[in-house]
Amino acid sequence: MHRIHVGQPLVEGQTRWPEAGEFNLYDNGLELRLFFRRLSKAEVRGVEQGECRFALVAEGDVLFFLYRFADLPWSDAPYSWHMVPPDRRVLPAMQDTGETRGLLHIILTDAETGIVQVLRTVTLSVDFTRALLGAIRVQASTPWCDQAAYDRQLVAAYERFPTTEAMLAAATVETSGGE
Repeated sequence: MHRIHVGQPLVEGQTRWPEAGEFNLYDNGLELRLFFRRLSKAEVRGVEQGECRFALVAEGDVLFFLYRFADLPWSDAPYSWHMVPPDRRVLPAMQDTGETRGLLHIILTDAETGIVQVLRTVTLSVDFTRALLGAIRVQASTPWCDQAAYDRQLVAAYERFPTTEAMLAAATVETSGGE
């Protein structure tokens, strides 16, 4: 498995990334990849050590992982278990997770160079972890709609919620990193 290091390319040979946030549950855990252009020192510092907040919204076949670092604006990353490459897909355990707190690995990468700027791991609250893993289990047990239907659901969700802050009002659960 490829090891990720600050100051090194996220993926060897790839220097450009679309500016976005990507949330996934992979075989190595929960991961939030952030790709920003023209990173400011405040953005790097905010992701590296600022207070972080997370929320979850389910809209049809799409889960939205909402995130905020320090005083940066809320952002979201759409997620579908069905879109994770099959060899990286993991189905969360069906049993109660007890008092288990999820570990979220955060990777901030400069979208213009592909160089990793920040690696950070935070815990998620027990309630948030249960809700998130439960929503992923439900999504995984539902037949895949297809890419076109998924894309239509994304468009409809963004029409309903023109900003991530508007989407935040529909969140079923929220947490601070480190809870």
